[in-house]
Order: sequence, then structure tokens, then C-alpha cells
Amino acid sequence: MNTHAPHRDDGPAGHLVVLGSGPQAEWEYAMQRLAALGSLLLIDAEPPTWQQPLLAEARTANLMDPSQVLSTVQKFASTQSLAGALTFHPAQARTVELLRRELALPAPPTATIEATTMRHRMAQLLTDAGIDNSTALHADTYDQALEAAHQVGFPLVCKPASPRRRYAARQVRGLPELAEAFSAATAATWHGTGTVIEPLLDGIEATAYTADSPSGHRVVAISHATFDPQAEPALVPVEVVVDADDVCAPAVEDTVSRALAALGHRSGPAQIRMRITSTGPRVISVATHLTDPLLGMLIQQVTGVDLISRAGHHARGRALHGEESRLGATAVRFLQGPGSAALLSPSAATHPHITPYATLHPYPAEHSVGPLQRTGHVLVSGADYPQCTARLRTAAAEIRSARLSV
Repeated sequence: MNTHAPHRDDGPAGHLVVLGSGPQAEWEYAMQRLAALGSLLLIDAEPPTWQQPLLAEARTANLMDPSQVLSTVQKFASTQSLAGALTFHPAQARTVELLRRELALPAPPTATIEATTMRHRMAQLLTDAGIDNSTALHADTYDQALEAAHQVGFPLVCKPASPRRRYAARQVRGLPELAEAFSAATAATWHGTGTVIEPLLDGIEATAYTADSPSGHRVVAISHATFDPQAEPALVPVEVVVDADDVCAPAVEDTVSRALAALGHRSGPAQIRMRITSTGPRVISVATHLTDPLLGMLIQQVTGVDLISRAGHHARGRALHGEESRLGATAVRFLQGPGSAALLSPSAATHPHITPYATLHPYPAEHSVGPLQRTGHVLVSGADYPQCTARLRTAAAEIRSARLSV
């Protein structure tokens, strides 16, 4: 397949391999930013649709089979050059590392990849460095999970040590729920990697996003997620807010810097999920790549920092620095539910402006997020976090009212 992407003539030579994609409303911005840097080779389970005008090439492969992905890319590379590889899917981090190693593409240290894709190893490295974290305990068997649960105490979280899919973590309130949660986590982990048990922490949920600067890593944005009660015991976000002047930034900067240093992450964007507890920040996970392309768009809107483009440059072995322009806040609310019943009115697509501050982005087809079905999302902007959350709730009420009236 040959389509011609609008890429820059002065970009790095060779194709950037992108593993996986998603709904156009969530992914189009990121694909546009990457295509502006150079030729893209998309490897996905299905042939491209909306992505096609942005691609130089596309191939299909089972993304859950790293050897098949590697073989597909190797065949392509036998006749055309590659510049790098990246993904936004946490489950594909191992496959990207395999491509980079086998094809001699720019890559972070192997030890860093291993630490950030195995949650209990990450926790141990952070603990050894004196950094407060979720103290994830590894379990290969249910008996080990039971022992870990007694050490951690309830409530807790049971999750894959190295997840094969998103939203596989489960809250466990008591012993009767542990066996089911362990079974679900085991089914969602890469073979042989096991599960982890960690406490369900109190405090403010926050994810810090970092970028390179002349003085090293720095926090450029923080997002705050609210989890959907309809998804419980799974942890699936329903709202995410990014405030350009987040009040939590001073409290997390030192923890973020020390965590990245402990894991050997030297350059490129990263994101650090944590809980800001009464005793300070506690790290839950570290990803040395971006995991949500839609959040990249929200971050650029309020900070001026284009993390997607920086990730693309870094994957090609180049650095990119830029100016910041901090202003206001922005947020997304996902439209999702446990069943396949329509969450939007039939006329939703023709009325994108719900309120003066909110726009609706319906999806052509619903897709699964954990136990829920997602049919679209709402974007809002505002002066700060409280105004954004208020506008999200107003927009959600307007959507419910419109649906009920139909």
C-alpha cells in the first residue's frame, strides 16, 4: 500500500514504525503530528481507514505476537529504510524494544525498558533509591498472591506485572474477590511475567508528563483522572483534566526527577503516575513513552509543549526543544457505559457544540475500554481545573437530557 503523507523534506531519513492505532477522534491529532516529521509505517491488526492519508506505508500483523510483528517489519526493512519505532500502547512496549534491538534502531537502555515494563522490578528499584512508591509485590501463583495480600492489606489492587491490554487492574476490597481478580490479571499479562499486588492508595490521582530540557528532565504537565464507577472493580478513567498551572507541580517535581534517574531514563518524554498522599507523592508506575495520544493534544493546548512531536523525534534518535505558552486548562470526559445501548442521541454528530465551551466527538463505532463500551468524548476548556470539571458536568447533563428527550 502506498499513500503519501505530508511530511517535512528536512526530516530524518527512513520510516518511523508506529505500532497500533485507535479511534480517529482520539488518535488523529497524534498521527498528524508524527506524519509532519517524516514517513510513517503503521503496523496494526486491521488495514488503515482514516489513517491512510497520513501514512507512507501500512502492514497488518497480530500485535499480540511480537515475532510476527518483527517478521513483518523485517520484510519491509529489506527494501526500505527505517528511522525508529514507537507505540502509545503500554502492551506494545516490549515489542517496540524487540524491533529496536533487532533492527538497530534508536532505543533507551534495555535495563530501563525491563524496569518500566515489569512493575515489581520498577518498585524494587524505586525502593532501593529511597523513593516512595506503591511497593508492588510479585505473584506467580494464587498462593503467592494470597500471601502478598496479607502483607499489603485490603483494599488493594491486583494487576498484570506486564500488561497485554489496557485497564486490566482490579480493585479488591476483600478476600472473596481476590481469586477472580488474580485470574483476570493473569489472563491479561504477558506469558511468564505474573501479577502484582499493591495497596489501593488514598490521595490525589496525578500523572506527571516530562520532556527534555537543556538542564535535564522537567515536568511540563500534570493530568488528574477521575475513575468511572460503572467500571468497578476495574480502573477506567471517565474524566481527565490538564491545568497549565497545576498546584501539585511543586510537590511532585523532585519525586519525578529521582524516579526517572533510578530507572535509568536519560532522555525522551515519560509519564509518571502517582498518588499524592498525606505523606507526599507515591509512584505507581513509570512509562518511558506516552500512553494516551489524546492527552498529548490536551497538554499542547494549555502548555504549548508538543509531546507527540518530541516523542517522534526521540524515536528517530533526535532531540527537540521548544517554547512554552501556559494558559488555562482543558479536559476530556469519555462517554461510556457497561452495555451496548446508545449513549448519544441520533443527531449527536450534527450538533458538535453542546455548550459554548464543550464540543462533542462521537465515534463511528463503539469500542471496548475494560468492561465498558466507549461511544465518544467531550472536550472542554476553561480558566482552571474547577471550571473545567464544572463545564464537563454541565455538558454531560446536556447530553443526558438530549438522549432522554429523543
